[in-house]
Amino acid sequence: MNGAMMFMSKANRLDEILQVTGFSKAHLARIAEVSPQAVNNWFKRGEMGKDSAIKISAATQLPLSWLLGEDEDLISVVTPPNSMPDHGSAMSPQPSEADVIGEMRDGLIPVIGDAVLGMDGLIDMMEFHAGWLRIYSDDKSAYGVRVRGDSMWPRIQSGEFVVIEPGTKVAPGDEVFIRTKDGHNMIKILNYNRTGDYQFTSINNDHKPFTLTPDQVDKIHFVSGIIKATRFISADDVAKE
Repeated sequence: MNGAMMFMSKANRLDEILQVTGFSKAHLARIAEVSPQAVNNWFKRGEMGKDSAIKISAATQLPLSWLLGEDEDLISVVTPPNSMPDHGSAMSPQPSEADVIGEMRDGLIPVIGDAVLGMDGLIDMMEFHAGWLRIYSDDKSAYGVRVRGDSMWPRIQSGEFVVIEPGTKVAPGDEVFIRTKDGHNMIKILNYNRTGDYQFTSINNDHKPFTLTPDQVDKIHFVSGIIKATRFISADDVAKE
């Protein structure tokens, strides 16, 4: 696997795992087959258990020793290829600049537009065919949106892409894309209360939690990852070729 060597500190290893995979804490919990609270406890004490690390290593191909903080060096790989294949075919990764770490399956996910973040926590969706993300998803209906704005910084930065999987079942602690019946769009963390209503909390704790009844919600889609712009293939660039 070719690429530049990156040096990462042992103290921030769990945060680095989120950064290099684009996973949420809830996604790590699914992979490790533990509760979201267990993952929160990893971050409190600064390390995960070996059994969980083995499962995450198997799913991501990240070295076990690096996940456990025993090694500080990691090699990073792949940027988008120089040319598009025939429409609808999978793409072959070409090693280049640092971006995503670990072996990834080939695939294309359509980017359906821009999510413009407002200061009130709402998202103005500008829907158009922007291009593709070169990343695999088990959900054939998966799509991506490009984030514009800084209201969810530092978890999601302006210019990054959010991968959304409508077919993936959501659970408490998941990051989700919400559309209400009155047309408001948001990305929040999902919780439930005892009455069966949905409670949502802010990703960066800038806004108070709020509750919606099921009949106020149009859709709740699972947010599976946050992807760097280096994996984006512009539809405009493809049209020029």
